[in-house]
Amino acid sequence: MNDKYFSRTACWHKLEDRLVVHDSSSPLAPRMITMEPWYEVAFMAADGEHTIDDFVNHMSAQYEGGEPDGLRQQIHEIVSTLIDEGILRIHDEAQPLPVYYAEEYFE
Repeated sequence: MNDKYFSRTACWHKLEDRLVVHDSSSPLAPRMITMEPWYEVAFMAADGEHTIDDFVNHMSAQYEGGEPDGLRQQIHEIVSTLIDEGILRIHDEAQPLPVYYAEEYFE
């Protein structure tokens, strides 16, 4: 999974300080999703141009002592959950997000 790129597959907007995802295309759609903060960070990092390993390295750099034990596994579980929910996907090559997934959705 580390060498795979990851992308959002849903529109989103901010409501106060929280992320709200508009799922209109997964098998579970239609629905609006709010997430725990770690899931929000992973969702927003999924820009299609960075690998999961890039994301793990970025998050590891936030810790003074480097990558804490279990961080990589936790990120893999979060990404897998978001894939299972149908709002992220993984792919082999970098692919920029379409503008409707890249930018905040306004009604």
